[in-house]
Amino acid sequence: MALRSLLGLIRDRWKLIVVVTLLAGAVSAGLTARAERTYSSSLTFLVSAQVDSSNVMQAYQAGLLSQQKLESYANLLTGPMLAGAVAQTGRLPLAADELQSRISAQAVPQTVLLRATVTGDSPEQAQEIARVIAVVFPQQINQLERPETGGASTVVIRVVAQPSYSPQPVSPRPVRNLAAGLALGLLAGLGLAAVARTLDTSLKTVEQLGRALGGKPVLGAIPYDPAARGTPVLYDADLVGSRMEAFRKLRVAFGFVQVDAPRKVIMFTSAMPHDGKSTTVCNLAAALGTVGTQAIIVECDLRRPQVGRYLGLPNGAGLTDVLLGRATLDDAVQTWGDDAVDVLTSGTLPPNPGDLLGSQRMEQLLEELRSRYEVVLLDLPPTLAFADAAAAGRHCDGAIVVARHGRTRVEQLRRVVESLTAADTPVLAGVLCMAPHRRDTDGGWRYGYHYYQAEKPRKYGARVARARAARIRTGAGADGRRLSDGTVTVDADPAPPVAR
Repeated sequence: MALRSLLGLIRDRWKLIVVVTLLAGAVSAGLTARAERTYSSSLTFLVSAQVDSSNVMQAYQAGLLSQQKLESYANLLTGPMLAGAVAQTGRLPLAADELQSRISAQAVPQTVLLRATVTGDSPEQAQEIARVIAVVFPQQINQLERPETGGASTVVIRVVAQPSYSPQPVSPRPVRNLAAGLALGLLAGLGLAAVARTLDTSLKTVEQLGRALGGKPVLGAIPYDPAARGTPVLYDADLVGSRMEAFRKLRVAFGFVQVDAPRKVIMFTSAMPHDGKSTTVCNLAAALGTVGTQAIIVECDLRRPQVGRYLGLPNGAGLTDVLLGRATLDDAVQTWGDDAVDVLTSGTLPPNPGDLLGSQRMEQLLEELRSRYEVVLLDLPPTLAFADAAAAGRHCDGAIVVARHGRTRVEQLRRVVESLTAADTPVLAGVLCMAPHRRDTDGGWRYGYHYYQAEKPRKYGARVARARAARIRTGAGADGRRLSDGTVTVDADPAPPVAR
């Protein structure tokens, strides 16, 4: 479970993790590039005692004594006495304390060898320091180990490995430093990602959406489609793909909303703008039309109407004109698509949208639409941004709340439910838009679908989508007819490619 959670964290916050990791690596590389180069030279001493080699016992005891003294000699090598003696030679332009910081020593285990390592600003300097130590250190030991009664020293120090010369710096180490920086950056990125996920209350799963709506069902999750930016209405019965299948599932699930009670007038709203409600309404209406459902879209978003623009319909006489008596319903309703979906666009934008949507005339209009159509879909403004949804909600049979994956917050949805409940508008269900095409490792929900489809029909479906998008951009309906004054002669669908 911990591994699944970690994988989910990396999947959701991979951009933050990558940025922090690369930033730490860049800092490490920069510090490494600016650091001064340090070089080293090493030499090895052999410590032995002067005894009669013919006496085995004395030779053995002398060897043990030499091993016991190695640690003491290592301390002498790194001590101030040797550093002072080296500085007094005058062969190096370094003070005694600086020399002491550049010398390290260690005894080779299970031997009588003593290895000294010195560092310098250049390979030549490091080797020169080691050469001076090779001369001075044996002299110091000879003086220290000489008996007080006189005579030769009982311990002999010999250089068995001359000072080495290495042109490669020992510090800094770019590969090691970069690896350490990236590792620390990765850990920091994971930590920041965990904090960000803890503080993030936006919706990530359909389960979260259902809980935020007070346990209401979620009709579907609409996957993200880059093509929806230019052409939000992409539904076509002939096409395949995760987005098309999601709207088919939404159409089926929408039918169950009307099981318990006959609900014809359904409003769609969201918490904030750009959550995908208008796109959802248009594609759902198109999906309902393919199965023969008599549906009409009423563009009640009088603040920022998008339905007419998405469908490529002219915004002439519309809802406001009907409410104000400037046009009849029959004159204002337009037909879109091959499956004859009726649309009542917004019309002239008024200064008081909330008053119009909550008026008695609006209630009468919805009753008339209820008698004409099987389903009436109202596209209303965001509930938290304006009071229009609450005003029109009194005339509706229920509301479906559209939320956007990774953007809509749980607290916002709770406020939407409270606002609609206060207006006596029951919340029926929710729809999650902009869902990713992948498996949710935390919630176990898959928003994408896979198809076993021949390659040629798939290419044909893409041609249909491009043709429909082109017709919408030129102002023609999906069937190739311009739905305003003027003519556009375009075939309903391009012919499938001929097999060669």
